[in-house]
Amino acid sequence: MKKHHAAGRRPISAPSQPARVGWSIDRRIRAAAFGIVVVAIIGGGVVLAAGDLLGQRGTATTADAIPVRMSMAGFEPGVIHAKPGQTLTIDFWTTDAAPHLQGGVHTWISPELGLDVQLPAESRKQFTFTAPATPGDYDFWCDTCCGGKASPTMHGTLHVEA
Repeated sequence: MKKHHAAGRRPISAPSQPARVGWSIDRRIRAAAFGIVVVAIIGGGVVLAAGDLLGQRGTATTADAIPVRMSMAGFEPGVIHAKPGQTLTIDFWTTDAAPHLQGGVHTWISPELGLDVQLPAESRKQFTFTAPATPGDYDFWCDTCCGGKASPTMHGTLHVEA
């Protein structure tokens, strides 16, 4: 028996449910897709950060080499100590990616020391030079990143001891 609200009006009935079921499944699919996208973005960020944090380390590949890491924050260590006339082997490395570097390289430049070394992104290279015979501090810098020579963070010092 159908109930009528008032004479001549349509019967009152419960709303149908099938439209809601379809909406609920669609909503779950959209939420799952959103979750997958979020996980992919966060995962990509972790991988990129891990390359910087877990990539090459400061252990030199040659026993007497001095490991020097170059990053967008500068040289690490920022000061290298040497005796006058000492032959130095530098194990120069970076985990910075090419898009962050002008020309895809870091550089180690010092006209006083006769150095102009290029280090490609995410690589390691060794080079050797002789410390000057005169004690003092000798400046070197990266000229392809983060302000180049004008940036105080992109400089290092060779300290030749007396």
